[in-house]
Amino acid sequence: MVLATEKVVRCTVVGDGFVGKSSVIKKFIGGEFNPEFIATLKDEYSSKLSANGDLYDLHVTDIAGEHEDLSSLPTPDVFIVCFSLVDKDSLASVENFWLPKVRSLGKHTPIVLVATQLDLRKENENEHISAEQGQKICKNLGTENYVECSAKINLGIQEVFEKTVYAKIRHSKKKMNIIKRVFGR
Repeated sequence: MVLATEKVVRCTVVGDGFVGKSSVIKKFIGGEFNPEFIATLKDEYSSKLSANGDLYDLHVTDIAGEHEDLSSLPTPDVFIVCFSLVDKDSLASVENFWLPKVRSLGKHTPIVLVATQLDLRKENENEHISAEQGQKICKNLGTENYVECSAKINLGIQEVFEKTVYAKIRHSKKKMNIIKRVFGR
């Protein structure tokens, strides 16, 4: 029995308002950065991304940064959970609201933790989150990956979505291995 793998990755991007979620997506999709804040309710984007020699259709859902009920949304292949490197409250919100919320929606759905606004981070600033702190938080929270990025200077943007695709690939392989063990194939 041969199972075809679908080359589509659906991800939903969540996090508090003003952390730069939409800017990250728009920089990846269209290469543009708009420094003005534009409120999002729910926007859908699509792009292509190459990974492991295959071309993937990447469907991105951008959700408002309000602490609202997400249960009406379909569970994506991967959640991208964002916080700002210069706003510790947004990180606390990830820990106390966003991660519990997305895990309640998709217990086994991979999560990529994304730290935005890297261009604004200053060394030795107590209110800013260092790379080491970010890595430690990722490990403690049990997320699939951790990426720091800046839409303004186009740093780490491609990596955010590559890690998202790779998270889907790894998750799909794990599911296939379980199926093979169950059915002995």
